[in-house]
Amino acid sequence: MSVVPHRSDQAKSKSVEAQRASLKERVARAKAETKDMTKSAGGVGAWWKSIVGGNAAKTTAQAQANAAKTAADAVTAAKKAKAAERIAHLADQTKAQTSHAVAAGKVGLERAAKIGRETVLPELERTGAKLRERTRPDRLRSDYREYLFRLHERVLDPSTEQLFFKPTKDPVPLSGLTIRGPNRAHGHDYRPTPCSIFEWTMAAIDYDFSRLTFVDYGAGKGRVLLLASEHPFAAVGGIEFAEELHDDAVMNIAQYPRSRMKCRNVECVLEDASTLGPPEGDSVNYFFNPFSREIFAEVLHNLVVSYRKRPRRLYLILIDPVATDLVDASGVFARLQLPFPESLKVKLFSPYEIALYRSLA
Repeated sequence: MSVVPHRSDQAKSKSVEAQRASLKERVARAKAETKDMTKSAGGVGAWWKSIVGGNAAKTTAQAQANAAKTAADAVTAAKKAKAAERIAHLADQTKAQTSHAVAAGKVGLERAAKIGRETVLPELERTGAKLRERTRPDRLRSDYREYLFRLHERVLDPSTEQLFFKPTKDPVPLSGLTIRGPNRAHGHDYRPTPCSIFEWTMAAIDYDFSRLTFVDYGAGKGRVLLLASEHPFAAVGGIEFAEELHDDAVMNIAQYPRSRMKCRNVECVLEDASTLGPPEGDSVNYFFNPFSREIFAEVLHNLVVSYRKRPRRLYLILIDPVATDLVDASGVFARLQLPFPESLKVKLFSPYEIALYRSLA
């Protein structure tokens, strides 16, 4: 047997050798490339350092971010703590102020209670007493009467009052006047008749004015005489026992506008009414409480005697009367009622009681 290898074995051997050579060449080439790369990067140490340095940079950035977050959290916590401290301070202040206010309120309440006991309650008691006094029926009537006086004086009378030469609106006491006759003690101070009241009483006369004589007992300054002259009476006369009042009445009669007078036969005499008899014909006899009950009884007696001698139409107009019982008992006169409108006006707006009578004839 031949020991020479066959051709196929030789071929295989060559192929293996070629592969080994190629592998060695590739390994050598890879080493060379690796060496070159190491040099270009500064060697293996530089390369490692670059890797390690990159990781360190990343670690530093993360640390810085964590530090910033920690700082921000610290600032937020500080702000929260500061806000909490401020809230606590405000709460303390509010509590202190509330306590002070409560204490002051207690002191104020005590002081108010003391003032109420010492001042308010006594004042309320005084006010209550005044109200009780003011609301008594008699006091209310008195106050309303005073109001009516002012109503007539300041509202209803001025348009007529301005026509008089001598003012008639003010009361006059008799104490300073010269009196005719012995009856000074029985006379009353001068007071003017409210003009509206006189006109309302005229509505009660249901007779021909031209057949009547009007007589004012206690004529004063002539106000009623001149109001009567504006109606068509046959004559108008007055009796006055105070000289000064009589003189004013005469001057007012002389100066009164004639255009308003439907009766120009007007006269005022200076005399004591108890000494004069009544007119002989039909008449209206006017009394504004001029004298006492005693003198009124004498004048009424004269009227009754005259009437019994000659029955005729007589009217009595009594303002603020003092002796209506004497008239009622005379047997000569009967009560007379005003028409409803005038009756209502008198009831509401007259400060005086009014009594009207007519003879039975």
